[in-house]
Amino acid sequence: MALDIAGILIQKLDIKSGEGARGAWKIQDVIIETVEQYPRKICISFWNEKISDLDKIKLGDKITVSVNIDSREANGRWFTSIRAWRVQLSDENAIQQQASISQPANGFNNIPTPTSSDFIDISTDEIDDLPF
Repeated sequence: MALDIAGILIQKLDIKSGEGARGAWKIQDVIIETVEQYPRKICISFWNEKISDLDKIKLGDKITVSVNIDSREANGRWFTSIRAWRVQLSDENAIQQQASISQPANGFNNIPTPTSSDFIDISTDEIDDLPF
């Protein structure tokens, strides 16, 4: 599953490294906070050469991260990872647009708020010929 997550970079964790069956590896986790009615903190992992993409990003920057979400089973337990494959600085408008979509002003998606011109004036003495 691939998707984009927009938010504010709030923390960069230390780089971890090790040696596996396929050779040496490095990983750095970052924490971003989404911009919506109920903000969420999400831990995203950058692996190997993708860590260098974080050099241009600083704490407090508004970013969009393209990620793959994957789950795997080990010894009867399931583990989910969120792996970044691209990170970009976001413009202010994209973040605000996402926030307005997630929390519409009137509580309903795509339902306009009625105005006074939407109502019918029933105070006239005009008789209508509708059967109901």
